[in-house]
Amino acid sequence: MINYLSKMKILILLISILFVATNCTTEDPVEGVEKDSVCGVADPVKNLKWLNEEFKQFSGGPEINGIVLYNYKDENIIEVQNSLFNSTNIHQHYCNGAKLNLEDPKAFEDYTKNRVELKILYGTKMWQ
Repeated sequence: MINYLSKMKILILLISILFVATNCTTEDPVEGVEKDSVCGVADPVKNLKWLNEEFKQFSGGPEINGIVLYNYKDENIIEVQNSLFNSTNIHQHYCNGAKLNLEDPKAFEDYTKNRVELKILYGTKMWQ
């Protein structure tokens, strides 16, 4: 009986090691975001001039600021979530930097209901 339990422990250990080894990934998820093409560039925060200028205006770090990529009406939309902003409906941009017109409450409501989050490009998603 003891011999059987020892063999079972070894078998469970080997299965556990095999499970861990086959389910590990070598790519860091954060690095994967930077490698993906967004708006035609590999690193949109660095390589989109308008977005880089917005990024440079952040006060504080990634814990209190965010840049989030959404899909809205079949368009990529980049939402800049700066901790110093006092409104949430005027910081949504197309890839070329042009702002969405969401000043009408109904337009902003439609945006928040129908957008699909694709990924966080920087920091923390602060706005719902």
